[in-house]
Amino acid sequence: MRFNIGIAAAIAGAALAALAFWGSSAIAQRGNPSGLEVPRFETIGSPYVNVRQGPSIEHAKLWVYDGQRGLPVEVIAETESWRQIRDPENDIGWVHAPLLSRDRGVVVAGGMRSLRQRPDPEAPIVAYLEALVVAELQECTPDWCQVSVDGYTGWVRHDEVWGVYPGEVVR
Repeated sequence: MRFNIGIAAAIAGAALAALAFWGSSAIAQRGNPSGLEVPRFETIGSPYVNVRQGPSIEHAKLWVYDGQRGLPVEVIAETESWRQIRDPENDIGWVHAPLLSRDRGVVVAGGMRSLRQRPDPEAPIVAYLEALVVAELQECTPDWCQVSVDGYTGWVRHDEVWGVYPGEVVR
C-alpha cells in the first residue's frame, strides 16, 4: 500500500516531492478528448488500478494502486481512453480513464496537521492528521480546505494538503 487511507497510521519518513509542482507554471489546456482542463485533479476510482508506461495495455505495468480508492492524482495529459497521471510521490504513468473518478481527495502534506472546526487558526482542533493520510475533499477557500476522514470533518490550511492547486476554490 503506497498511501494511508485512514487517520490512524502514516508512512514514516516519506516526503511529498510533488509539492514542488505547486510552484510550476502549468497552463490549463482545453480541447482534450474529455473536454476538461488539463492539468486537473481527480482520484483513483477503482480498488485495483494498473499504472502503465504508455496509453495501452500493451505498455509495461509500472505499479499497481491496490486499495487506494480516493487517492488524488493529477491528470497531466490524456487520450480518448487513457489519462497520464502524476501522483503525490511525483511518479508519472498512464491509467485507463474509467478507473479514475472526478471526486476530489487530498493527501496530508508534511507532518502532523490539525483538523479544525472552522477555517481559523484559533478554532478548536477536531483531530490530528498524520502525513500522507488520504481525505475526501469537501470544499476549499483560497486559504482553507474542508476535508473528511474516518468520521471526522474539519478544516486544514490549503497549503497543508496535496490535491488542490494553490488558491483553488472548490465547491
